[in-house]
Amino acid sequence: MSTPTGNETHVVILGDREHGLGEDLASLLRDAGMRTSMYDVGDESEHDHESRTDALTVADVAIDLYVRDRSRKANALRLIDSHLAADRPLLTCCHAGSATTAAAATKHSGRVTGFALLPPWTGRTTVECAKAMQTADTAREAVEAFWQAAGLDPVWVGDGAGLVLPRVVACLANEAAFAVMEGAATAEDVDRAMTLGTRYPRGPLAWANIIGLPDIVATMDGLAAEHGEDRYRVAPLLRRMAVAGRKWEL
Repeated sequence: MSTPTGNETHVVILGDREHGLGEDLASLLRDAGMRTSMYDVGDESEHDHESRTDALTVADVAIDLYVRDRSRKANALRLIDSHLAADRPLLTCCHAGSATTAAAATKHSGRVTGFALLPPWTGRTTVECAKAMQTADTAREAVEAFWQAAGLDPVWVGDGAGLVLPRVVACLANEAAFAVMEGAATAEDVDRAMTLGTRYPRGPLAWANIIGLPDIVATMDGLAAEHGEDRYRVAPLLRRMAVAGRKWEL
């Protein structure tokens, strides 16, 4: 499996248009000289469907970027699997589920690898990557070449919902939400205590605002589904705020 680099690479991203992660990633790839287009499987007009299908047919790399909506993620994986050439890599976002689970939903599972990227993007130099249990060695090599061409060094981690950074940040933000909900401290005080006590560049609630509360909930739900442990239960206040489109006041 080979992946063209630079101006030769045509990348198709399937993801939620209202999710900032998609535009950020598309901008990064375009800045690296890659021809990049983004589509939302929620756009169901005949023209949009034909455009997605045509783009995938000639794409060198396809990226599934859905985090919050499991049904759209499943549709995206099916669409990519049906139209992307079998020798081209399929990259799936693992913020809320494992690469192995995503690969199991495809016929060409050997080309699937997972990844995780969190904002902010300023100064970013690495991307977390994970092999599914089905991933072929040739797919790993192609994915490494792709991310390096995009200006990011791939760091390979174990597969699982959230991989490493999204999992850690979501758990911190969820625990902070419990602290606020239970009256232990205000949101502002929780973040101040964390930044002063741990020297983190930002508090967990401020980071949750940047990532998006629905994404934090999706990661926690993915961890709960995978592990079945109460420690991954979403704080009720956090879930209500995510549904209401609210952010923490800091």
